[in-house]
Amino acid sequence: MYPLNEFPTNGFVSLGRVADPAACGKLLADIERTREFSPALFLSEADYRANPQHKGVNPVPGRNLIERFDTSFIEQAPAFVAAMTAALGPGYRMLDKKFVVGVPESWMPPWLVKETHGLAVANLGAYVRPEYRDITYFHGIDFHQDIIDFKERRADFITAYVYLADTSESTSPLYVVPRSHAFGATTFPHRITYTPHGRRMRYEAPHGGADDFDYLMLTGPAGSIYFWHSCTLHGTKPHMADQPRISVRMLIESRDGGATLLDRANRAIQGPLSLVETREDLDAAGRARIRGNTINVEDKRKDGSPA
Repeated sequence: MYPLNEFPTNGFVSLGRVADPAACGKLLADIERTREFSPALFLSEADYRANPQHKGVNPVPGRNLIERFDTSFIEQAPAFVAAMTAALGPGYRMLDKKFVVGVPESWMPPWLVKETHGLAVANLGAYVRPEYRDITYFHGIDFHQDIIDFKERRADFITAYVYLADTSESTSPLYVVPRSHAFGATTFPHRITYTPHGRRMRYEAPHGGADDFDYLMLTGPAGSIYFWHSCTLHGTKPHMADQPRISVRMLIESRDGGATLLDRANRAIQGPLSLVETREDLDAAGRARIRGNTINVEDKRKDGSPA
């Protein structure tokens, strides 16, 4: 449906079930043995209030659980290598990789549910006990671009995402907006409104571009791999099932320049490929200063009625 050769146009590729599902299951079991995935992950409200920290709470080199595991069954899968070579050139390099957990609401104490309600980016790292901050934990994140984390960096990388378990509508599947990279890098939160029917939105770029886009909900079996341009809009809703969704997220950069699918995509973009400031939703301490989440509005539109 979204093949590799159309990446320059779509800014998104669905590779299908490329990673070995048995190896995904083994990796998932190994991850689950590293800690109790439950409410025990979280600080008490008193401990959080005593020393709130919203910066430096995501995985970093030396404090990144994925460094302890062999993920070569993903990275060396022939279809994955072929796709990365075409998209980025043969000299592509892993920029970053980590585990991402969609956290069930049933794990979260009532004070934390209230604390994070309506946040555009419900990154739970600030509320997780320090010894467990070697994984990124989310309870929903609004439509965003992955260039958000890279001020002044050119869009020279893609994001690859691997489902380690079967992913359904209730387990915080990815939502992706093909073609939305066409306006380049834009500041978060983005200018999005839903159109009256179906999974469709209006996206306006601050420099003047605007268009209607269809968006996808990516459900799929274990081993499914997707990748997208760093300016492609994507996000997830809060996780409502009782079991978490644990996935692998990789950022992979091109070091070859021209004659790649990414280069073709970038040459067609009508907008900037980098930004000095990528987001407006955080204060100086890294805490959210804006509430409101456009991806959650989609819940009101399942019958096709306007939001």
